[in-house]
Amino acid sequence: MKKKLVSAMLVLTMGLSLMACGKKEEEAALDDAATVEPQEDVEAVDESAAFWEQVSEDGRVRSYLNGEWVDPKYGRQRPVAVMIENTKACLPQYGIGNAGVIYECVVEGGITRMMAIFDDYTGLDQIGNVRSSRPYYVYFASEYDAVYMHAGGNPAAFELIDGGLVENLNALKLEGKKGSAATYRTGKSEHTLYTNSDGIGIGLEKMGYDMTLPENYEPHFKFAQNGNALENGEDCQAIQMYYYTNKPYWIYNEDDGLYYRYEFNQKQVDALSGEQLTAKNIIIEDVQWWIYQGSEYLGYLLSYNTGTGKYITNGKMIDIVWSKDADNDITHYYDLATGEEIQLNIGTTWIQACQREYTGENVFYANKNDFSKAK
Repeated sequence: MKKKLVSAMLVLTMGLSLMACGKKEEEAALDDAATVEPQEDVEAVDESAAFWEQVSEDGRVRSYLNGEWVDPKYGRQRPVAVMIENTKACLPQYGIGNAGVIYECVVEGGITRMMAIFDDYTGLDQIGNVRSSRPYYVYFASEYDAVYMHAGGNPAAFELIDGGLVENLNALKLEGKKGSAATYRTGKSEHTLYTNSDGIGIGLEKMGYDMTLPENYEPHFKFAQNGNALENGEDCQAIQMYYYTNKPYWIYNEDDGLYYRYEFNQKQVDALSGEQLTAKNIIIEDVQWWIYQGSEYLGYLLSYNTGTGKYITNGKMIDIVWSKDADNDITHYYDLATGEEIQLNIGTTWIQACQREYTGENVFYANKNDFSKAK
């Protein structure tokens, strides 16, 4: 979609006002946000080269998912998207801190589910747990040409999978003993199905999927090589999401420029690393939704549609518009004020799909200290 066309659409569709601040949270969380020393970047061999054509001194390339330096073996092959449970019973999750992109959406019963997308998934002894598919995650996975791992799914999801929108790894059909199967169980409950680096490789080999990216592959995002300060954005140091079951929120840390994730009134931690989950970029995507007749399953109107949202990074926030022109087309995000496609900062991106009727319940705080006082 042309930028001018998108801008015109947005003028017509924009009716949402900016969210005011005001919600409760614990002051202790603000002081508790972890401080992580920034990692030293590897200088590009030729900084004048186009972003995706850069090669580091040790032969690494820019990740199509997060713009960071990765092994070209993984950075230039199809990614793998894994469905992740997000209930209190499953915590802590394993391995998701290594994902380049994470999606979170409300599913039935008000709980959320996540999809973690990896290009380099090596060295991860446990990932998950792995849970069932929903149709909107199939659409999201297809945007990256990702191989999609899930443990079953609802009928609407399988309609898309069986129709060929993605190539998939059904964890329920590939489970066995750890080390010799794609997925394995650590117990008998539904919360104990996992995969790992070797398991993903076993699954891909068994299914015979070609992991080569098509010649015309388009990276999902644009990245600002020299950083995007959102100089014209509003201050945003804390975010309280409306998701009422896990009640997630983000706290900005000026020391490393990352947002730290909390849910269920505690840090959200990756059990493999022991570190709190963070995001460099947060995209809030407001979406029309419905409930499938005769069920409690949700649907999200993504394809051939446009909507509003927010882009948040470096303690700043701007209003955006998103647009998705086809089932397997990339969702593009545009700055509402300029009509230009946004450029992300290098690092992990967390995309939060929000039911349009409830997005007004998200609360954005210019100062994180105000977040702690909103009681």
